[in-house]
Amino acid sequence: MLKKYSLIISTVYSMLLLALSLIKVNTAGPELPTNSDKIFHAVAHFVFTVLWYLAFVSKKVENKSAIIYAFISSTIFGIAVEILQGTLTQNRESDVKDIIANIIGAIIASILIISIKKDSLKNNNTLLF
Repeated sequence: MLKKYSLIISTVYSMLLLALSLIKVNTAGPELPTNSDKIFHAVAHFVFTVLWYLAFVSKKVENKSAIIYAFISSTIFGIAVEILQGTLTQNRESDVKDIIANIIGAIIASILIISIKKDSLKNNNTLLF
């Protein structure tokens, strides 16, 4: 079932992530530690990479290529969003540290996918993919 809807889920997630990245953020509330938003960036791009990996695999893209495509898609998407934040919005700004956090999230997701895939091949189990 997840494979059947993975492209739709990935697309909707990407659109939501783009929208949330470009809207004005309400800063009311408790003060967060400096750079704590980098964790959110890493998690968002971890999820992005996993979802797009599943979408590529569901479209019969070979496993290794699907991992590479998902990683590259996440990286390009993250850079594009940062550029858009710096050029299209008055209330958001580009940050190289955000791009680094995005890439770290994508790397962790890729490593996890590779290790799960290797383990599932050893045990002759397909898990989610």
